[in-house]
Amino acid sequence: MTTNDHTADSTVVPTVTAVHVYPVKSCRAIELDRVEVTRRGLAGDRLFQVVDAESQPVTQRQAPRLATVRPTLIEGGLRLDADGHSPLEVTTPTANDTTASSLLGAAVAAGDAGDDAAAWFSALLDAPVRLVAVTDDTEHLLPFPGGEMHIGWADAASVTVANGASLAWLTERATEPFGMDRFRPNLTVDADPWIEDTWRDLSIGDVRLGVGLAWPRCAIPQIDQIDGTRHREPAKVLKAHRWCSEASSAPEPLRPLLEGNALFAIACSVDAALQPGSTVAVGDEVIIHEIGDRVIDAPHD
Repeated sequence: MTTNDHTADSTVVPTVTAVHVYPVKSCRAIELDRVEVTRRGLAGDRLFQVVDAESQPVTQRQAPRLATVRPTLIEGGLRLDADGHSPLEVTTPTANDTTASSLLGAAVAAGDAGDDAAAWFSALLDAPVRLVAVTDDTEHLLPFPGGEMHIGWADAASVTVANGASLAWLTERATEPFGMDRFRPNLTVDADPWIEDTWRDLSIGDVRLGVGLAWPRCAIPQIDQIDGTRHREPAKVLKAHRWCSEASSAPEPLRPLLEGNALFAIACSVDAALQPGSTVAVGDEVIIHEIGDRVIDAPHD
């Protein structure tokens, strides 16, 4: 189903209310007013990843303390801060000299960020780990509705978009408070609750995004993104209201990811016709070009 109405069947004109990038996968977010969009997603997002001795990704699933790391983007790299540890500046590798696994098991060519970065994260996590980065030469591609998608170290989407009204719906029914930071989206929008489930093709600013349907959630949203402590929510409220038992309307390759999981936010790819210098910013309207069937019904009490 297509539409030229930028609000589709929404009574609220969707607009961007927050922009976040996560320079190091599973570490703290950086909030921005405007950001350039690349073929991999938002510039500066998931460029680095911590890996173990077998080059497997280390995330908050195994190491909640990663949530306490505060990265800052600086010229040529990033600065790392964490309570109890001296700050460290890391230069972004420019060439691939190693291989690391993605979360879905792909072997990805990457650049090692050096012994100082490895020692810093090893001390933080009390385990031997290293820091790796995607470079200009890295080609990390995933199948996605409409064609292959370029990503950095994101789980399986170039850009994730969440709706603040949907979050409010959940928190009103939850047993304890939690914020949008638990879901770690790139873009937060303000629209009618759960209308994002129907979006299939949209534009924000001068960027066109394809949507791969609602996003399955792991255990990370249960981790406080300030101190790394685990909580019961939002797992309880998601299971009660956003559980996907069957995803018959989803493309066949995506069904195993969706079924048996709670869904929140939407996964998007960047249009291959992206123009250099394209940006998205807080305040941009979201123009909906196509709507489709929901994977699961909109929740209700």
